[in-house]
Amino acid sequence: MSYYIDTNIFVYSALAHPVYGRCCKRIIDDIQNENIKAFCGFLVPIELLCSIAKIDPAKVGIALDSFFSLSIKMIQINERLLQNAASIMFESGVTYDSIHAACMRIQSLDTIITEDVTDWKKIKSVKVIRPLEYEKIVKQH
Repeated sequence: MSYYIDTNIFVYSALAHPVYGRCCKRIIDDIQNENIKAFCGFLVPIELLCSIAKIDPAKVGIALDSFFSLSIKMIQINERLLQNAASIMFESGVTYDSIHAACMRIQSLDTIITEDVTDWKKIKSVKVIRPLEYEKIVKQH
């Protein structure tokens, strides 16, 4: 199965979040072991860098090294993709996540793994798997 992986999965794992840290680490382990095929736009490592820098700057280098060591299919952000994101933004009212949605659309992906359900509910035709539901849902396939 192929999934788009949202930034918060990497942030929660890197910072050992008390609720989501362990399940996000399982998702990352599945990416590393190639049990799932993971996709991310280049916005993900940018958000990862900035999110972790706000909370614990000492972990930024390790988090980015870990991210780029994974076998993730990285999606380039270009003018065409940003035009697509603009139309998604217009339809949904969602800002940054419209760029992620455009990355998904370019790769014909319909499912994202994220805890950010509020914005993703506004984007049509995208299925959301939350970190705490991941093991139950993905292991069934």
